[in-house]
Amino acid sequence: MIENARRSIHCALIVALALGTIPGVVSAQAPEESVPVRNVQLFFHLVEADGFTDDDPEISDVVSELRKLFNFEGYRLLSTSVLNVGLARTSNVTLGGTGSQRVFADDSETPLTIRAEVTTRRYDTNVRAKVTLVEFMALSGALLEASVTIRDGQRVVLGSARRSAGEPILILIVTPRIDQT
Repeated sequence: MIENARRSIHCALIVALALGTIPGVVSAQAPEESVPVRNVQLFFHLVEADGFTDDDPEISDVVSELRKLFNFEGYRLLSTSVLNVGLARTSNVTLGGTGSQRVFADDSETPLTIRAEVTTRRYDTNVRAKVTLVEFMALSGALLEASVTIRDGQRVVLGSARRSAGEPILILIVTPRIDQT
């Protein structure tokens, strides 16, 4: 009789495992579709470098770093923008997404477009971003194109560009914020 009880319990466990009715087994086998999609917010500062002598209080925390990289008399903030890039699964370990945003500099009639292609690993706090700055509706090439790996919250100067020979230098700075939900 004890032997029959053991067999019944053993069979019940096998059936429960096969049907997935044991809570520990069910929660350990999450379906492929439940992989969380993360969002990356890219905070951009478009800065103009020229002969400005006054300090721009909006970028005072960045100017000391800019002076280490570039040799201009002064800097002023032209535009700030936030680009949200939703990431979707591209492989078992990689997420990726793209986005673009129109940017209006303070005194320019022609808007610019920032495009970003972002990739990351599912559980990483770094993102790989390819950022392109172009004149809106431009038929020619990019003003600035940079690829960089950045950690969450790190501020990076992507580079500088000039729209034309007579115009001032534009500097693009990016800071990512990674949503790891």
